[in-house]
Amino acid sequence: MKFQLSALLAGFAATAVSAQYNQTGPFTLHVAGEGIDGYLTACHAGAAIEGLCYSAGSPPEGSAYSQYYFNYTGYNTIGSDEVGLVFWKLPYNDQNGNPAFQEQSLGLYYIPNSNVAAAMFGFGTSSLYGFDADGKLFGYNYYDDSTFTPEVNPVPTGDGTAYYQWYVCWQYFTGYYYQSVGWVTGGAPHNPTCEAVTITKVPVSA
Repeated sequence: MKFQLSALLAGFAATAVSAQYNQTGPFTLHVAGEGIDGYLTACHAGAAIEGLCYSAGSPPEGSAYSQYYFNYTGYNTIGSDEVGLVFWKLPYNDQNGNPAFQEQSLGLYYIPNSNVAAAMFGFGTSSLYGFDADGKLFGYNYYDDSTFTPEVNPVPTGDGTAYYQWYVCWQYFTGYYYQSVGWVTGGAPHNPTCEAVTITKVPVSA
């Protein structure tokens, strides 16, 4: 779809408010690469901020910290693959002391001196993602700035493109040092600890 990403994200925010989106989940996220075989868990990285951390082995059964959801409107796709937002549900106790949760979306957080962005959950930046026919998580965009020329308005690449630039790296953010998911914007990772990975959703059994 040929729309600005800011407009797309605003559209998802609007539908979230009116609850007019579709949601799939819960599912876990399996991660695999050279020397890496495990799952991803939401790990504390500040007040209402969570990283997406790697743990070897299998996820603990029933843990909210390793279960995720996918919200989509059905409006934006790559072929038959939906594009939307990845969430986890932050548990807390409400004003009456009862268990409750708040959805936090997955965004990419950049630092000026690296091409590795940390994947983190929070209430600020969101990014658009999808899952392909094999259940693999991809990032999404429909412009390729390597094709830009001066003073010529760029043409969107049809319905957009799926990108799989996931890595697991040792990353430092907000005072915490974790082995966690990163997104490399291009070329070799600036961070030498990064290993390329695939991330695949695995439905949680009822």
